Amino acid sequence: MNTSSSHAATSASAAIAYLVGVDGGGTKTLVRIATADGRVLAEAAGSGSALRNGAEAAWRIIVPAIEQAFGHAGHAMPPLSQLAVGVGIAGYNVAQWAADFHATAPAFGMLQAVTDGITTLLGAHQGKPGAVIAVGTGTIGIAADIDGRQRMVDGWGFPSGDDASGAWMGMRAIHHTQHAIDGRAVRGPLAEAVLAFCASELPTASGRSERETVLAWLSQADQAAFARLARLVVAHADNDGAARAIMQAAADEIELMAGALDPQQRLPLALCGGLAGALDGYLSSGLRQRVVAASADAADGALLLVLQALQSSRE
Repeated sequence: MNTSSSHAATSASAAIAYLVGVDGGGTKTLVRIATADGRVLAEAAGSGSALRNGAEAAWRIIVPAIEQAFGHAGHAMPPLSQLAVGVGIAGYNVAQWAADFHATAPAFGMLQAVTDGITTLLGAHQGKPGAVIAVGTGTIGIAADIDGRQRMVDGWGFPSGDDASGAWMGMRAIHHTQHAIDGRAVRGPLAEAVLAFCASELPTASGRSERETVLAWLSQADQAAFARLARLVVAHADNDGAARAIMQAAADEIELMAGALDPQQRLPLALCGGLAGALDGYLSSGLRQRVVAASADAADGALLLVLQALQSSRE
């Protein structure tokens, strides 16, 4: 599988003045800028830029975030030719989406793009052998083995994959709420919170029945919308059995991913992403003992990606 691509020319590398690392997720985009030798200057955030929503839409989020980061650093936006940009973005493992992303890219001095799981892996273990499971809006597990082989689990995308992710949890939360409305499940705090949430996201919710409210919300819900429901699952895990069961099911999926990534349990494993901390208490003691803290995040991994490519182009 081709997980990395560049449209840089060696002759252009000498003109690079800044590095840009981009972590493009389904809910949030984080941009970090650095000097050409890797000294971090500033960062900025934007909404989700996952390629599921289109390459042009992704760039409309990423480029303003880059401009904002330079503003935070007290610098004017430099010419694009002076920027070496590393991007880890959700959906890049779909070949057509990756091609579209490059076809619509601005004229940077260098561009390196990979799936966001790769930059998470690079950041977590600084390019050394190791494994990560990133649990956010989506989910992916990637391992770089001692012998150089790479292994990937999940990352199949919503709704058929991304087990244990925010979107996966949200799908189960709305399913439980449907059962509660019908009388097929006990109506507890989670169902009440989901109903209130659905109503809050509709322009005019007054006058609708509960069934109509949920159906109206579902008619316009995307992956990010389902992932927002995961916050309610986490919030009510202590006082609602259905929420607690969803959390435990998610942790069980993480256990399966960890076993598939590293059957011999010889690699350091980092759990990353916005939901990793919330799931920690539901993991087995054996897996928790294996988990190590990530050295850095995916935005730093994207910076490392493009710094390595820049150094290679100058050799």
